[in-house]
Amino acid sequence: MTKVTIHKTGGRIVGFIIDGHTGFANSGEDIVCASLSLLAYTVINSLNIVAKIDADDINYEINEELGYLKVETKNNINDKSDVIYNSFLVGVQLLIEDYSDYITLITEEV
Repeated sequence: MTKVTIHKTGGRIVGFIIDGHTGFANSGEDIVCASLSLLAYTVINSLNIVAKIDADDINYEINEELGYLKVETKNNINDKSDVIYNSFLVGVQLLIEDYSDYITLITEEV
């Protein structure tokens, strides 16, 4: 199961962690994992391209073997990054509607 943890500061999303493999299917065939990955990588690129956050200010850590991705822009939040992060949250919530046996979602204040 994959645990998605949304990090908030002062009510605004400032990052997230995706931890663990979904276990929906074998590697390379797991549509749930692929969907989460697409959402996450879209966030990283959109923070840079759309929200105009310098790539050096988007902190992320990836370990594909463990199914781990951490993204953080704690000091660089703007209105566009809010929309990007909240769109990610909506995407995760929509995945959970159909795949709740494979994804959990929690929110933490950081």
